[in-house]
Amino acid sequence: MQPSRARVRRARSLLALTVCAATALTVSLPASSPARAAANAPSRAAATAGPGDRDDWRVVDLGNGSYQVSWTSPKDLPLTSDRPTITGDGLSFSAPTVGSDGRTVTAVVTSATKPVTDDLDVVLSGDRLDEAGSDVAVSGDGTLPSRVLTELDAADPGTPGPYATVTSDYDETPVKLPGMRRPIEMIGHVVEPAPGESTGPRPLVLFLHGRHSVCYDPTGSDDGNGRWPCEAPLEEIPSHLGYDYVQRVLASQGYATVSIRVNGINAQDWRLPDGGADARAAIVREHLDRWVGLAAAHQLNLDRVVLVGHSRGGEGVDRASIQIPASAPYRIAGQVLLAPTDFAWHTAPYVPTVTVLPYCDGDVFDLQGQRFTDVARDLAPGDTSLKSSVMVMGANHNFFNTEWTPATAVAPSWDDWGGDRDATCGRRHPDRLRPAEQRAVGTAYIAGAVHLFAGEGDYAPLFDGSPVTVDSIGDAEVLSHAIGGGRSIRRPGIEARPTIGSGDVDLRLCSGVVTWSSSFANCGRNSPYGVPHWVSDGEQAPSRKFLELSWTSAGAVGGLRFTRPLDLSTERLELRTLVDAAYDAPDVQVRISDSSGGSAVLDPLPGTEPQRLPLIDYGTKLWASTVAVDATGASGVDLTDITAVELVAGSPRGRVWIADVSAAPEAPPAPQAQRLPQVRVRSVEVAEGAGGTQLAKIPFTVVGNLTRAARFQAFTAGQDRGQLQRLTIDLAPGQKSGYIPVEYEADDVYGYDQQTLVALWPLTGVATDDYLGQLDVIEDDPAPTLAVEVTRTVREGEPITFRITRDGATSVSSYAFGVAVRTRGANLRGVDVPADWLADHGDASDPSRPLWKTYTGVFGELPVRRDRLTLTIPTRRDGRTEGAEFLGVRLEVDGEVQRYRIRVLDSD
Repeated sequence: MQPSRARVRRARSLLALTVCAATALTVSLPASSPARAAANAPSRAAATAGPGDRDDWRVVDLGNGSYQVSWTSPKDLPLTSDRPTITGDGLSFSAPTVGSDGRTVTAVVTSATKPVTDDLDVVLSGDRLDEAGSDVAVSGDGTLPSRVLTELDAADPGTPGPYATVTSDYDETPVKLPGMRRPIEMIGHVVEPAPGESTGPRPLVLFLHGRHSVCYDPTGSDDGNGRWPCEAPLEEIPSHLGYDYVQRVLASQGYATVSIRVNGINAQDWRLPDGGADARAAIVREHLDRWVGLAAAHQLNLDRVVLVGHSRGGEGVDRASIQIPASAPYRIAGQVLLAPTDFAWHTAPYVPTVTVLPYCDGDVFDLQGQRFTDVARDLAPGDTSLKSSVMVMGANHNFFNTEWTPATAVAPSWDDWGGDRDATCGRRHPDRLRPAEQRAVGTAYIAGAVHLFAGEGDYAPLFDGSPVTVDSIGDAEVLSHAIGGGRSIRRPGIEARPTIGSGDVDLRLCSGVVTWSSSFANCGRNSPYGVPHWVSDGEQAPSRKFLELSWTSAGAVGGLRFTRPLDLSTERLELRTLVDAAYDAPDVQVRISDSSGGSAVLDPLPGTEPQRLPLIDYGTKLWASTVAVDATGASGVDLTDITAVELVAGSPRGRVWIADVSAAPEAPPAPQAQRLPQVRVRSVEVAEGAGGTQLAKIPFTVVGNLTRAARFQAFTAGQDRGQLQRLTIDLAPGQKSGYIPVEYEADDVYGYDQQTLVALWPLTGVATDDYLGQLDVIEDDPAPTLAVEVTRTVREGEPITFRITRDGATSVSSYAFGVAVRTRGANLRGVDVPADWLADHGDASDPSRPLWKTYTGVFGELPVRRDRLTLTIPTRRDGRTEGAEFLGVRLEVDGEVQRYRIRVLDSD
């Protein structure tokens, strides 16, 4: 059955992340820009916009097919790691900005016609903020099939070690960071082995919390309404203390730990286009620089630094790992990212990375942290660092931090997962983890990763898809998969093509794109599901190829044939496999074949059968679990020459997608010290000039030495349709700079400043650091003059008029907005104007009030082809002798403000 039209729109609203939401492109118009003036003026434009528009939305025509859309929430937006996103079917938006009021979300859209606000939505963490109710977790089957698990053959990393620990805190001189008006605190909470403990050199583990509220009132519910710094009686929320439970376990095992506080960044990152990732990376480096001078006193081994980042802190530490050069006095041995954001589609090449994904994350709802694994697969040739994703069933976003968890936090806190309490992920569902259970999983997997990064390879099975567990996590269900780590990988569409299937089977290569179209080129066609591996239709980020395999009878066979054989004589076969949520988890075997025609059919290792994850309406994740096969005992096939791997269906029907196939070594390789060169894009400003089509160049630089060819992708979005482009840019060995071409139109008629935004994505051989830039084309033609003529005195029953005339050529509309303000004398009241007019232009609930108390206003647009505009405020003749009354009006025309005082006399 096809979904209804309304249902289709709802699903797209939730999942179609628009072009620049993923890349954090931001429109920031300078105060002097005519576009800024126009955007400020029509603050009531939507009220007169037409059918299909809603009062809480505003749409401003910026010219050239570009519109600024904004939505104002009736209450303050929550301070979360995810960012509110404006979406609309078939439209491409800039990334959103949140206004200084903490309630208004704004973006710019390129469209052939003015957007109808009824077709737009504001989505935060999977929920439409502009619609009543919750879109999250309204129903679903939350049962994950039981698996065969064995105990990890190593000490349980979640249990305390033998060493006594000590705790201390430091508070040093705040640091000024770019883009932040106020300096950022240098505060750290230290837990380490006691000075007398003979641990040997101690690796340093640094924790960075994510984006959360920053102030609270110990005596009430006031949160300061976003004011920073916190003002008495408000106190700071100690988010950095929320990982003390993990720090104590690590310290008892012989590691030094520090958790740093970044409330100053959380309070100010709303103004930064990258969401504050670069600022967080900078503060991480500031703290590490501090520890260089303390290494000897604390017995530190700074060649083994592990970074742990939660939420936006995860993206921040990854950015630090990209930026820290090999020549630094410390080395990042690995990083653990808890429920991270990845707005930039970054990943740190050559740095072992474990990304923990909570299935019930109600904040970073799309589990975009999966990108840290997937992007790494194709990025750095020769990168053998482990990239692992760990899916924690029943875990939410907040409960990894005790200061974000009810009952353990000093400040108000909450469960970030919404919806039905008894449905999948609801707090009363039997598979939902309690806070203490979630912390136990966090402790075990953070500590396990730290041990692995410190060279203890016995902990690898926790992260490579092996069906293992440890006692400290109880019955918690945790899945994992990995790439890198010395694996020899075969990628669909690159080193692997579909085999010729047999039986009732359909197999093809498809692009990892979620769409409501029926195109077989896309894996996620006619579907609301696709996170976290696939991009949404309309998103401009690069997608990857998958093998789609579906069947309608048992015995069907299909898979991938390789351009280069795999050697399975000593290595384990792994298939990262996504299961269609519309089917039960399939029963499959794996057939391996060599180039001579020999083959063998093998069972997956117990506990690694394909997993269908629990259903959640508009929230089900299609995530690749590991199907693992030990082929070492197979006969009839040359294990050193495996040229094809296929699935043999045991179930009567099903559908899966294979992300890649690899041969995994028994032990991870030695760490790598090199770092990948980085591309950094800049912003540039040029005068418009004249003469028609002009070419501007947005420059980029390459930091580091390119020793081989590299490639990245650039996406540009401007106010003209020709400026929406996606370019693949090749870099030659040794190249240090280049530019991204953008055309614009230059004329001799006054118009808006033109702005084109650019975002970079890494493809192969190069990382991206400063990935956001822009071109500003500054209008240099003379502006037309605007004159205002106002009737200063009228009698009751006569209209008050504001006549606005424009002299001079222009290509943009002008806007005028007048609002009643308090003035001297007896102020005109609601009863002094017609009731129906007041109902359309202000608050008519109490007409006895002065007009300035009813928020009365008038708005008008002066289109390009006209040169006169009249705004009218009618008055009403009441037949009473009252003497002179007065109306104060604040009139704003294209950003220029004047105040007027109009006298209203009794009628004759």
